[in-house]
Amino acid sequence: MSLDDRLSSNDPASDAWRPPAVYQWQPSPSPYPPPPPPAQVPQRRQGGLFGGLAAAVAAFLKYGLVLLKAAKLGPTLISMVVAVFFYTLFFGPAFAVGLVLLILVHETGHVIVSKAQGLPMSLPVFLGPFGAVTNMKRPPRDAKQEAIIAIGGPVFGTAAAFLVFLWALTVPSTQQFHFFLLALAEIGFFINLFNLIPMSPLDGGRVANAISRWMNILGIAIMAVVAVLFSNPFAFIILILGVITTVQRFRNARRGLEPAPVPTTTRLWIGLAWLTMLTVCLAGLSVTHSEAVNHGPVQQVTQSGSA
Repeated sequence: MSLDDRLSSNDPASDAWRPPAVYQWQPSPSPYPPPPPPAQVPQRRQGGLFGGLAAAVAAFLKYGLVLLKAAKLGPTLISMVVAVFFYTLFFGPAFAVGLVLLILVHETGHVIVSKAQGLPMSLPVFLGPFGAVTNMKRPPRDAKQEAIIAIGGPVFGTAAAFLVFLWALTVPSTQQFHFFLLALAEIGFFINLFNLIPMSPLDGGRVANAISRWMNILGIAIMAVVAVLFSNPFAFIILILGVITTVQRFRNARRGLEPAPVPTTTRLWIGLAWLTMLTVCLAGLSVTHSEAVNHGPVQQVTQSGSA
């Protein structure tokens, strides 16, 4: 019997021929954890490109519209910062910010009223220390619409100055902030009163065109008096612009390029609205000035000295 036959047989004697136990040795378990299986590289899905584009479109719809709105506000915000810088040189930072906000309310009044009239208008842009401007994106329908949009600015601006005046009344006159608010309200009334002078390119000139273009001549005379009495270079610049604009409007009227005239009744209503705003601004200017003088440091010193 061969060795292989004896190993494969059931003969007990064949155990003597089995290989030694060393050939059946099993390695002891390793004390270290087995290594992780190799990472599988995910296969690129065919829709990955389209998914990325869809995500980009969704991100633009979410944030792009906000950026576009910010871009529209960019010229206004940047010009406001520049205007605050220039006004700070004359009035200090706090008063400069308040003044710019009052001007912003005035110009926003034009934008709101223009939108209500169905006439698109650009957002206000500040011209350094020379106020701010807004532009209509198409000509007004007639002189009435132009006058309504023009008077909207002084209406909003005067209301803002009146609110600042009421705020000042809530602050004790012993505090400096009381006089700060009074000064801010006073200049607010003055700005709107100044804009009501019936001379282009001021708001009053656009209102006057609905009443009579000849009111611009009266406005030029008023502006000349203001420029001479106060020796204000800004008033001289406005006067020069007023003369140029008035001459141009008379030329345009002869060519039929001015807004269509309005009926006599409408002219009377527009004239009444202009006189009302003029009176309100004058009254507000007088009241705020009197409040500042009657409770100001000079009055307090006089009273303490007489006591």
